[in-house]
Amino acid sequence: MKTVIRDRLEAKATRKATFFTRRYACLFAGACILTIAIAHHAKSKVSQCNQLVAIVNEAAEAQPDALGLSIADDNRRLLKTAIKLNGYADQLELMEFANPHIQAFQSQFMQLYRDTSKASGQVVTAPVNNLKVVSQVNRMLIETQAREGALVQEVNQYCQAE
Repeated sequence: MKTVIRDRLEAKATRKATFFTRRYACLFAGACILTIAIAHHAKSKVSQCNQLVAIVNEAAEAQPDALGLSIADDNRRLLKTAIKLNGYADQLELMEFANPHIQAFQSQFMQLYRDTSKASGQVVTAPVNNLKVVSQVNRMLIETQAREGALVQEVNQYCQAE
């Protein structure tokens, strides 16, 4: 009689242990699926837009709002801006985006920052006594900076669209 009860108790304990093992296995599988879903979500369009926009906002803050303090101060600010913009272009180049539209925006911003950096350098190195060259490089810098507004609007429209 004692062996039958003991066998029943052992069977019940075995079933209980198996239940907890299965339960933890299901919880572990659910956690894995949730982790994969979160990782997939991290590569979403919104996430990629946020990464791109973060760099673009930093670059916008790095550019001087207005010039005209003095030629030496302006040149110093333009050179600092040129170096910073090249740095932002390099940061963008290192980022990897899965979305082809965001990749296109990435390359456009990289080109814009490199062009703006180059134009800033040309403004600094332009001979002051040659008014034609000075006005030409200033116009090139202004035109290059003007491209940024339209590009930012495109990114905003794409990233806000569902």
